[in-house]
Formats: sequence, structure tokens, C-alpha cells
Amino acid sequence: MEMAFKVLIPRTVAIEGIDYLKENGCEVDARDEMDAKELRAAIKEYDAVLLRTDLLDEKTIGLAERLKIIARHGVGFDNIDIDAAAAKGIYVSYTPAANINSVAEHVTGLMLAISRQTVKVDSAVRQGNFGVRDSAYGTEMKGKVLGVIGLGNIGKLVAKKCAHGFEMDVIAYDPYAKPPEEPYIRKVESVDELLEQADFISLHLPYNKALHHFINQEKLSLMKPIAFLINAARGGLVDEAALAEALENKSIAGAALDVFEQEPVPADHPLLKLDNLIATPHLAALTKEAMSTMSLDCAKEIVRVKNGQEPLVWLNKEQMKK
Repeated sequence: MEMAFKVLIPRTVAIEGIDYLKENGCEVDARDEMDAKELRAAIKEYDAVLLRTDLLDEKTIGLAERLKIIARHGVGFDNIDIDAAAAKGIYVSYTPAANINSVAEHVTGLMLAISRQTVKVDSAVRQGNFGVRDSAYGTEMKGKVLGVIGLGNIGKLVAKKCAHGFEMDVIAYDPYAKPPEEPYIRKVESVDELLEQADFISLHLPYNKALHHFINQEKLSLMKPIAFLINAARGGLVDEAALAEALENKSIAGAALDVFEQEPVPADHPLLKLDNLIATPHLAALTKEAMSTMSLDCAKEIVRVKNGQEPLVWLNKEQMKK
């Protein structure tokens, strides 16, 4: 009797992916949430993992006796030890295009919210202070300079929405990207140049050790006092202590963060005490549409591997081909 192809889903995903897996002969174990200990204890039983934000480090991957594919639900993959997976012959795939629009929309929403002080004035009105309208003037985005750091799919889409939708001037820094074909993006030669010129700065970088605290006290000091920092990429890119100091001292006008170094972010975090900061809980990619697409894209990659094929988006191909 042929052994069932078992798929573990450690955290809630959209039903479309689960249905696709079942329709294609997979035995699905879909959990609401698993902690690290539970995941390590269970992983040896499964052929595939459809993974959201849970950590699959070298130790956990080492316990996987049957695992053939890790299908990452999202764009980032810093929660997976890619080399450890490759060493065991485990495919790693991800969904780089599934949540592009969701994240880009959230970034532009954060830009609007922080520049118009939306959260601050909403709170004031709820406390009976309608007169806040005379003291909390916003800043228009039209004609302002957007600095995009990282010209991947999301960075380019944010640039497009802001150039066409808000009539902003867009500059970008990415030492690895080709000169942009888009006429509305002007590439600059250094990150310092971008920081000095931009009124809004949006981060679109992956996280790795080399980029830890990429935005630090020195870089914050280069920003205009009227500038806003937006980070919906990865928390470790920003030195949060330095940012809190800059916001408290009004060295920059404001910041909006969807990601933090420690998540969940502690309720007593110094940044959360500041009214020129907007915080959202790492949900830029979490729209109904994006969740559905990410779940289904992961499921399709798993079924490909089940059927003896390679993933279409094969993240650790280079390592496995060696």
C-alpha cells in the first residue's frame, strides 16, 4: 500500500490551498498555530510543510525524515535555513509575486496615515477633542520626493503607485538592480544621497546579518526634519532605539512600522509611546486576496513535488545543484 503524502500546515492559511492539496491526493494536517517544540516533534512525519512565519532552523530541518519540500507562504524566507534544507535534498519554494499589491497598498496607506496624522487625530476625536483640526495639520504627498530603498517587485510597485497616484517624484537606491526602465524612477548612486533628498523613505530590503540596523543613528541623522520613514520589510533593518530617539527629539517628522525586531512587539516598547509613530502588526501582506493566492501558490508547488516535478519557484536550486 502506497504511503500517504502528508502535508503539515503549522499556522492558519486560506482554505483555497487546503482544498487544492486534498483534491490532489494529499493528507493535510492544518493547525491554527504550533509552537517551536510542537513543530520539532511533529516534522518527522511529513512530506511537505506549507510554512508561514514559523522557524525552520537547522535543528528542526535535521529532524525531518520524510520532508521533500518547504513551501514558504510569502516573500521573505529568513525563517528557513536554506542551506540545511539543500543539504538534505529538500526543495524550498516561496511566493514572491502573490502579495506584492497587498504590501504596496499598505505602504502607501501608511504614508498617508503618518503624513496626515490620521491615528493621532482619530484618537483625539474619540476623546471629544474636535478642535484638534486646528493644530494637527497634515502634509501633502503631491510633489514630495519618495526614496525607495530596494527596487524589487514591491519597491517598484510602490514607486508606480506614488508617482502616478500621488504625483510624487521618485528616487531609488539599489546597488544590485539594473537601471530602472520606468521613466518616473531616478536611481541615485548612494543611500546617503537618497536619505538627504527624500521626504518619504520606504524600505524594501530582505534581512540578513549584513543589513542588521541598516537604518541606524548615523543614517537617521541624514534625513530631513520633515521626513517620514516607512518600514514594511523586516524589523531588523532599523535600529529601533535610534529611531525612538530621533522621533522623540523630532529629528525626523514621523515613522510608520509594520515590522519589528521582536514580534509580537512588547506593549511597553518605547516606540509605542510616541504619537509620531504608527504601528501595525506585520500585516501588510495579509489581505483576503493575497492570503488566498499565497495559500494556493504554495499548494501547487507541493503538488508538483508530490508528482515528481521540481518547484516552479525553486529558491535553493543553486545549493541543491552543487
